[in-house]
Amino acid sequence: MAKIKVFLGGFINYTNAQNLNCRALAKYLNSEIFQVYSLTLEGGKLELPEKQKNLNLFHCFKPARISIYLGFLWGIWYCDVAYLPKGEVWKWNRFLLKVFRKKSFSTVEGIIDEIAMKNALINLDTLHNYIKSRSYFDKQYSITNYMKNYNYEKIGLNTDDEILYLGVDSGLFKIKSSERSLSKVLMIGNDLVRKGVYDYLELASNFPEITFYLAGSGNGKIDVDSEISHLKLNNVIYKGLVTSDQLKAILKETDLHILPSRSEGFPKVTLETAAAGVPSIVYDDYGAQEWITNEVNGWVVKSVDDMISIINDLKNNTHKLNAVSQEAIKLAQSFDWKIRVKDWEEVIVQLYDKN
Repeated sequence: MAKIKVFLGGFINYTNAQNLNCRALAKYLNSEIFQVYSLTLEGGKLELPEKQKNLNLFHCFKPARISIYLGFLWGIWYCDVAYLPKGEVWKWNRFLLKVFRKKSFSTVEGIIDEIAMKNALINLDTLHNYIKSRSYFDKQYSITNYMKNYNYEKIGLNTDDEILYLGVDSGLFKIKSSERSLSKVLMIGNDLVRKGVYDYLELASNFPEITFYLAGSGNGKIDVDSEISHLKLNNVIYKGLVTSDQLKAILKETDLHILPSRSEGFPKVTLETAAAGVPSIVYDDYGAQEWITNEVNGWVVKSVDDMISIINDLKNNTHKLNAVSQEAIKLAQSFDWKIRVKDWEEVIVQLYDKN
């Protein structure tokens, strides 16, 4: 029986949420059933996956603004089903899908709030164009229920009733072997201002006895070291941008993850830290209750004051911290790509059968 040829329209050697999802799918799609096609981009920092018999790659060369057109032509030409999560050259992709009569699907992976819409309209000019750029697929899925409902109510973006959850490579993260007592916490994210870094620094000012690790980039919106110095926060250690190996090392000595962002889709970092046994405190603005059960495998709160109350409680209740840590590990395991990939395979097979 011939394999189903799947094009994953991301650059699997480049760090970006959609690229990393394509990278994971390339790894976990059943090699007995699927032949995989995907892209790489010159300058990408991630090592290429180990040689896989079922993986074919097109290397986009410089200038990328030209070669990516060739890359998507190559992938859509060869495939039976295309997964196109990225917005680059969407008119070109729509044209190719129509001409070659190929089936396709995509995922919407963010809340289209005011900030996200402003960024989208830099290239797409109008809301109408944005909807068109997201709506030419045979199937389109949201990655959380909250996201599906929010985007439909706010901008009329319609997606399939089924939710297509993302996964995590839970086995990549080492679990801390010793009992936890709350001494070190972590915030990680790029664009730290949007991620809520000022709330995090406020937390640090309330708990000088706890070490607050901070990792990621300020994207030119904040000089993190200067801000820490200005606030005289001797308990905050700024790590800057970290590699996946450096993150794993930090997580081995971290007890709690805090993500004080008000605007997210499904922040996969909450699964990655959970895989290491590090539960998260997050805000409730984007529907995190869908995967985090409050007081069981993490905490979903409304304010900085709520976070302060939880930290005070955990300082004096190591039993609770360790119990939630164990449940966080189970949370990550339930979202392991080995499990979640089955849903993606079913979507691909259903589209293929419609050819």
